[in-house]
Amino acid sequence: MGGLVEVSGLSKSFGRQNIWHDVSITLPPGEITALLGPSGTGKSVFLKALIGLLEPEEGQILIDGVDMVSARESKRLELRKKFGVLFQDGALFGSLSVYDNVAFPLREHTRKPEKEIREIVLTNLELVGLLGQEHKLPGEISGGMKKRAGLARALVIDPEIILIDEPDSGLDPVRTSNLAQLLMEVNAATDATMLLVTHNIELARTLPDNLGMLYRRELVMYGPREEFLLTDHSVVSQFMSGDPDGPIGMSEETDHGSHHHVDYEQELGGGDTALLTRHAGARPIEVLPRQLVPRTGSTRAGATRHKERIARGEARLYVADDEEDDRARSVPTRGLATRALTNIGALFALGLDTMRAVFRRPFSAREVLEQFWFVVSVSWIPAMLVSIPFGAVIALQLGTLTVQIGAQSFTGAASVLAVVQQAAPIVTTLVIAGAGGAAICAELGARRIRDEIDAMRVIGIDPVQRLVVPRVLACVFAAVLLNGLVSVVGVLGGYFFNVVVQGGTPGAYLASFTALAQIQDLWVGELKAVVFGFVAGIVACYRGLNTPPGPKGVGDAVNQSVVITFLLLFFVNFVITTLYLQLVPGKGA
Repeated sequence: MGGLVEVSGLSKSFGRQNIWHDVSITLPPGEITALLGPSGTGKSVFLKALIGLLEPEEGQILIDGVDMVSARESKRLELRKKFGVLFQDGALFGSLSVYDNVAFPLREHTRKPEKEIREIVLTNLELVGLLGQEHKLPGEISGGMKKRAGLARALVIDPEIILIDEPDSGLDPVRTSNLAQLLMEVNAATDATMLLVTHNIELARTLPDNLGMLYRRELVMYGPREEFLLTDHSVVSQFMSGDPDGPIGMSEETDHGSHHHVDYEQELGGGDTALLTRHAGARPIEVLPRQLVPRTGSTRAGATRHKERIARGEARLYVADDEEDDRARSVPTRGLATRALTNIGALFALGLDTMRAVFRRPFSAREVLEQFWFVVSVSWIPAMLVSIPFGAVIALQLGTLTVQIGAQSFTGAASVLAVVQQAAPIVTTLVIAGAGGAAICAELGARRIRDEIDAMRVIGIDPVQRLVVPRVLACVFAAVLLNGLVSVVGVLGGYFFNVVVQGGTPGAYLASFTALAQIQDLWVGELKAVVFGFVAGIVACYRGLNTPPGPKGVGDAVNQSVVITFLLLFFVNFVITTLYLQLVPGKGA
């Protein structure tokens, strides 16, 4: 039997906008429930809150008695293993084939041999009609096929609770009907608790055992399908009939502020056709549509329990209070300083989580090497090209200054130390942030808006350990390697311009450096490279994981990651340099 989901007093807001408040709903084990509502009422947000991907401000979400809201993230990862989720676009991992996408949860959470995994995967692909397509990448299949592949992935671990977000979006009527029948067969076979969000009226009328509707930030009705569909509630009736006349307008701004039951016989009193027309969008249906049944003709266990609950009087229709004040609820606005501190705290927390996750198993060594090679490949040429003029400018500037004060013999020491301690780490990390870091942010941002990050969390995979750790370590290792190369190139460039352009003495350039420099001066440059690489990687991953929706959101996140990294680098460089000069005495001091 499926899991029990009990939601009580749940409220969620984004900024000042309240999405819904005080939502209470129970998903009976093994039954199919559909959640309806006009666009923008927060149905998908509700699904994400159920699995702990979004944090509500108030309320409880009990999964078999355990509160998802107050549980630690490690406990949430365990609870999510009870769930199978079908996202709107499938949320398949773009770099994996259909077969590997479906096999992913089994490989992560079981010790099954590959032969057994193959049998399970092919069985589920056959169930959703994708047998023969397993070798294709997600970009090579249609939207409907992606949905079915996502459903197959959700089913391979035998979930107790299945959440389905708009399964009909982008599908033609025939494929929508086939998918609805498939969901019915899945419920009959697994007895899993199912909740689907949909706008499809035919789907809502014929598939679920229970129906609920969100409207104007509240749950206006919830209960057995048999009672929900026969209601004369104006909002529900208008939505189910798709009529343009009624409380629901084109947008929330045009929605009427009240909803009520209509006593048609009293109001029509003798056949008032004008009144009949006025309330046409709110007339309830007269005949209950036939519910889908499994093709085998067998009786679903969930349907049996549903009828028993109705017979015992336990399944009752909930209707929101008509007098409830449904005006827009606003949340106190957080000031700019508060938002900045919140972001800094979240960035710092991600850094700590990343350092802890480095020592957890399994460690993705292959992913680290692949990311390291990628960051180095896109950064080393720009770093080399930038290091030459940097070293030359430093040598020329210091050479001119030392000539003016009669200290030509110190030109080499000053130039080399400036390159090794200051220029090389900063140049290296700026290039890594602008090339590798930007690419990392864009990649994670694209995964974010395709719901891949949420899909990983649902499967029970920690994105910090799987995605952030390899990319941050790659940035650190790349920064250390490139810092050494940039130091050498910068010193040689400074040497060339000092000797050739300014006529300096070749021996004096290096002799002054060896006379005044210490081994700590060389190590401080590498220390800065480690810290700067970590900063660049963390900022890129943080902005990628928190990308706003849409392509513009990804572009903005990339720009912000580069700018934030630049600002942090100069601040951290100041701190490290100040501490070094205070703690490490100069040679001869």
